[in-house]
Amino acid sequence: MQKTLDDLLELASFTDLKSRLEVVRRFPAHYEDEHDDMLAEVVRQIRPYLRNVIGVTIGKGGQGKTTLSSNMAGMLAAEQERLAKQGKKALPILHLELDLQGDGLFDFGLVRSKYNDQGAGFASAVTNDAPLHVIKTDRQFLHVVAAGAHNARIADSLASLLATHGRAAHLLLALLLAQISHLYRWIVIDFSPGDRGLQQLGLAAATHLTAPLMDSDNASVRGLANLAVLAKSTRKTNPELGVAAMCFMGFRKVQGQPTSDLTIVWEKLRMALQRHNVSPDVILDDYVREGRVLAKEARNSGMLAHEFASAAAGQWTDPLTGEVAERPRDENGRLIEAKRALDIANDHAAMARAVITRVRTRNLQLKEATA
Repeated sequence: MQKTLDDLLELASFTDLKSRLEVVRRFPAHYEDEHDDMLAEVVRQIRPYLRNVIGVTIGKGGQGKTTLSSNMAGMLAAEQERLAKQGKKALPILHLELDLQGDGLFDFGLVRSKYNDQGAGFASAVTNDAPLHVIKTDRQFLHVVAAGAHNARIADSLASLLATHGRAAHLLLALLLAQISHLYRWIVIDFSPGDRGLQQLGLAAATHLTAPLMDSDNASVRGLANLAVLAKSTRKTNPELGVAAMCFMGFRKVQGQPTSDLTIVWEKLRMALQRHNVSPDVILDDYVREGRVLAKEARNSGMLAHEFASAAAGQWTDPLTGEVAERPRDENGRLIEAKRALDIANDHAAMARAVITRVRTRNLQLKEATA
């Protein structure tokens, strides 16, 4: 019998988690500032367990957030696989999405899986103390939490909890992840500013923020700068939150170098950050070159950038058949240019390495500060 995608997947469930709601309900109705010490103590206890949590977010929509987060998770998982082959310790990467679209499932090729419940299980885990279900994908070290339209239930339940227990409700996801973080090398959260409640959940859970920018207009630059300011405004629920990296996607490279299109935006962002007293050092030199067509074709194929590059070179083995897959073509039937796909994959790999370097530096600083 021919294999299907679901034959390569496994659904794992975390069933012995401690109650998150019990913690939130300790806070009295009509939460006021006099309970800040109580909140600070909960935050102090969970923060050390969340230093491997990276939030990928944006100040404005359409900036490549999901492409960045899914490819970063995939690249980090590939690195763990290499470590395992060398006989070194390796842990999986967890990717989860707070947005309602669940677009990351397209990137991972999981949209049609029977395990795609569009976020129903995730919503119950976050707001109703249900077990957390995680898809162990056909990529050995990549685990994914299904997301989608049911994430709206998180926002609805959160609004009710905020009304009765105050900002402590924003800790629900942090309390959940703190219990499983030791099982993962990195946890990548994909979220946007679309719903403020969901955004606050992500900001309270992540320790390090990474933000992409794809457009050169002033609104996009302001949105990215405002994100850095927002990170500073969440001190009561997350005093360790900070921007690890701001990065660019979709800009041209000529002979491997940026053009004036990007250097002008770089300068705009530096100036915007300085106006908000944020160091421009958070801006990465590494960036992903323009490749919207290839990104679209990769997503349609359910492949990440490095997988799509391998397929374009005729070196991709179909996990279902075990045979070398046909080279992908664009919507006009033309073969995807292998070098172009490889360049973009290498850009994503460099970006992931640069982000993790920044994250590790921040973690050392946090460890020293709390020693």
